[in-house]
Amino acid sequence: MSEETKPKENKRSTKPPEAKFYLHELREHSRELFGVKPEVFDGALFDCKEIQITKSDAERRIRAFLNKEAKQ
Repeated sequence: MSEETKPKENKRSTKPPEAKFYLHELREHSRELFGVKPEVFDGALFDCKEIQITKSDAERRIRAFLNKEAKQ
């Protein structure tokens, strides 16, 4: 008697890819989304080469920018 072997399914929860938004849209709503002024958003994403970014990536960059020590 032969038993059919099925490959085990990967039970890890796969999250769908996070939505990307245009920088100008995130900037317009920076106060509501991130609690910062548009000027802070501009400074945090000054060197961003992409035209679209995820909210979590933008928030990560903003927090890093705010925690960065100022040069004297």
